[in-house]
Amino acid sequence: MRSNLLSLAYYLPQFHEIEENNRWWGPGFTEWQQLNSAQSYFSWQHIRKPDTPFGDYDLLNPAVFEWQQAIAEKHGIDGFLVFDYWFGRGKKLLEKPMQLVLEQRLNFKYAFCWANHTWYNKRQHITLQEQLYLGKEDYSAYFEQLLPHFQTANYIKVDGKPVFSIFSPKDIPDLEVFIDTFEQCAQAHGLPGIYWLADNTEPHQPWKRYFDGYNKSGSIFKWRKRDNLWSYLREKLARNYQFKNLGPFVYSYEGLVINNEPLSDDPKQVPIIFTGWDTTPRHLRRGTILRGFDPHRFATHLANIATQLAQRKHQPSTQVVIIKSWNEWAEGNVIEPDQQWRMQLLEQYLLFTRKIKA
Repeated sequence: MRSNLLSLAYYLPQFHEIEENNRWWGPGFTEWQQLNSAQSYFSWQHIRKPDTPFGDYDLLNPAVFEWQQAIAEKHGIDGFLVFDYWFGRGKKLLEKPMQLVLEQRLNFKYAFCWANHTWYNKRQHITLQEQLYLGKEDYSAYFEQLLPHFQTANYIKVDGKPVFSIFSPKDIPDLEVFIDTFEQCAQAHGLPGIYWLADNTEPHQPWKRYFDGYNKSGSIFKWRKRDNLWSYLREKLARNYQFKNLGPFVYSYEGLVINNEPLSDDPKQVPIIFTGWDTTPRHLRRGTILRGFDPHRFATHLANIATQLAQRKHQPSTQVVIIKSWNEWAEGNVIEPDQQWRMQLLEQYLLFTRKIKA
């Protein structure tokens, strides 16, 4: 039986001004500032910048969402896996764009990924906003805050269940309580349950049993010692001893992504599509670059994923594929049109989805 394909792209809702970022980083801060002030450290390095009708867009502009939805849908992407920030005791950040989508009923298909991590200023080693895990009552409050989204037609569901992802399950000390709380709340509100996805999860890790699908979007980096030993050693020194000028750290897209993307035969393991990598706009010399990314190598990556999915013995009823990412501009993983390759990555992705569905 052929699976239904559900293509989701990680989506960063950071591109608007908030009080906290103004306080931490200066007035008017958004990720566009990091991108536009970024420097190239190598003659071959190209900082990708957006090619949109809105330029450096503001996510409080409703037209941006509908444009993004239109081009995503045209190229085989079903919706966006939007990072959501709940820190406990009702504290949220970057929630305004999705509240706008909800209140104005914008044509934008989405699900949430709880980005459950503490915010740091890594340049100065300062904690900005701590992630707290406060138990059942707090998790119920989080669910109630999400419920109006879950109840809309725009929120992505599988078999009637709202899709909800957790970025780092291992960090939740009472993960089973969190999942049970959401399940109970969903059923109390007439939903059949939650369709659970997990990032940062390997096939051997025990908590995968709680999830309908899992992946590890950072798994490619375990190959970096083999790919570039000199860069790997400098990276270890920089991270262990806080040296600031040993980077950026360079590995190859071909070595880390194309040659090291084996999927297990577990149908619950979700493939991750990598759309490039360059974190120097955000982390400066502490950043990492995957050299050699281009539309041709991206097409090879997609073809390999398609082949591995076809070779699986067991197929899930819904095959989820996650793109990393739609718009993480300051980390250099984007499938949204950029000034270097325009629509080429989206066009390659559309061919991939047609192959999977054929």
